[in-house]
Amino acid sequence: MKKMTSTLINSPNHPEFVSIFQKEITVHQFKQATQNQYAHSSCLAMVKDWNLFIQFCLTRKVNPLPASTTAVRLFLEHEARQRKFATIRRYSITISVIHQLCALTDPTNHNHVRKVLMQLRLDKHGDNKQADTFTAAHLEQMDKALGKSKQPKEIRDLAIYHVMFECALKRGELKKLSLDHVHWHNKAAIITLNETNYALSDMGSKALTRWLSLLNAIDGTVFRAINRHGAISDKPLDDSSIYRILRAAGGRIGLAQLKFSGQSTRIGAVKELAKQGLKPKEIQSFGRWLSPAMPYQYLGDKNTAEREKIRFLTIKPWE
Repeated sequence: MKKMTSTLINSPNHPEFVSIFQKEITVHQFKQATQNQYAHSSCLAMVKDWNLFIQFCLTRKVNPLPASTTAVRLFLEHEARQRKFATIRRYSITISVIHQLCALTDPTNHNHVRKVLMQLRLDKHGDNKQADTFTAAHLEQMDKALGKSKQPKEIRDLAIYHVMFECALKRGELKKLSLDHVHWHNKAAIITLNETNYALSDMGSKALTRWLSLLNAIDGTVFRAINRHGAISDKPLDDSSIYRILRAAGGRIGLAQLKFSGQSTRIGAVKELAKQGLKPKEIQSFGRWLSPAMPYQYLGDKNTAEREKIRFLTIKPWE
């Protein structure tokens, strides 16, 4: 999630925002208040977080806005009984963002709340389970399962699996991938991302060719929604659609116990590149990471990953 921008912090609509956020809100209200500066998935998460906090405050008969440090601390401790630290941390960010948006003192900056978060981070260290890995072997099985399909959805999804794995794409990058990013050289597909070219394999190029032949378009996004009747839309895929496509991958190859997510293909790409002899920093460049922390983590070197993450931490002074 992005931090609050100066435009939002200096907005003249603070009194109106206080009135809106005193009760449960909708995604539409949140997008209007934040001037659409957050991704749709972030808006969904933050609205859910805030409404959960509102419900907690109602049961405790305390004011959610401005929230007291005690209310925030009790809320985080209450949710920590059943939530992972990453979720608790997100709750605190949501509460912080909305207080800043309303020009109110941020209760999450108080040392009592900061201490709770630090303690929860220690208590819950290691509670984040890494997503199942989507491997080259899974991709080969997918080719056998879907390679001859005539169904537009299966043709599209096979191309998605190839592109996400072979280019180590994030969901957001896949969603925005346009036809302008795709080029061809001797029937091989070349995808250009941040001025770097990624050559797809023969099977990947074939899968992408089959999908693009159904589009019959010269511009717009590469991967698009398909309705229940098999009609291809002009609209790009959204995050939830990409999530469902990846989630369904295991079942398509008879491995329903595998629960692939948006990170699964990235993890698989990292491990495949490591097998080919690439070093973590070379994999970082290939996967467009800001640091080698995630490649190290995906390769199982958690100590080095943590040291790399520390380089990006900023220490905020306590009040």
